[in-house]
Amino acid sequence: MFRSHLTLAIDVGNTRIKFGLFERADHDTTSATLPKSVAFIAVPAAESIDWQKIAALFDQTPSSISSAIIAGPNPAALEMVVSSWPNRGWPQPRIVSRSAELPLRTNVEHPDQVGIDRLLNAVAANVLRPTTRGVIIVSAGTATTIDLVTSDGAFSGGAIMPGLELGARALHDYTALLPLIDVPALIQRDVTPLGRDTHAAISSGLWYGQIGAVREIVSRLAEPATQPTLILVTGGNGSRLAQALGNDFRFEPDLALRGLAFTAQFSDHDIPPTENGDAE
Repeated sequence: MFRSHLTLAIDVGNTRIKFGLFERADHDTTSATLPKSVAFIAVPAAESIDWQKIAALFDQTPSSISSAIIAGPNPAALEMVVSSWPNRGWPQPRIVSRSAELPLRTNVEHPDQVGIDRLLNAVAANVLRPTTRGVIIVSAGTATTIDLVTSDGAFSGGAIMPGLELGARALHDYTALLPLIDVPALIQRDVTPLGRDTHAAISSGLWYGQIGAVREIVSRLAEPATQPTLILVTGGNGSRLAQALGNDFRFEPDLALRGLAFTAQFSDHDIPPTENGDAE
């Protein structure tokens, strides 16, 4: 008989803070599945937390929150969440900041220098991938990251490049006359490769430059694999990007948040050692 309870997972990103309430059963490591999401809300990372609004979302659920877990690549926003944490009725949060705290093997030289969001993406992707195949994770957010988890389940590194918003902002901020492109509007429409004015030319460069770079890096990361590699796309711009990239690219929302919720059900003795023996 499985015992169901709720976990609050908070992914503190560079642009948004995502709150997810997850229902889970006592885990069985032989048949791992990602926890089921029952509620979700995202707020801007630059704003203070309205805990009453967060609590109102949770009041819609029949059960109480039994655990909370927090991680993310934005230290200032993470500190804001922790320092403003409401004490009454809320479980004390577990803060995850090191690779050794995750249910994930790594095969990189300095695992604690890898962004925790990239590792959490890998935790979730590791659960979703077939056991005989590796997985490549494309995370399209403030930055676009492309990472490889090999068929033996080890996070093995990847690539980082500016995301669409960063590219648009850089062109605007570091030139005298180029306009700032509205990226949310850009990804909602078809972009013409041949830009016949400055705005359209920037839109083309941003969009097709992102698609081309992702395809090239994914192709090179997949080359050594003996079996086809699963390719997952996540992040705020991930849904539209996956559509443009084609059928080989599967969109999976909020991988880091789901990986964090999965991590919540593991204690320290459950965590596998890294490839380089860096787990402590």
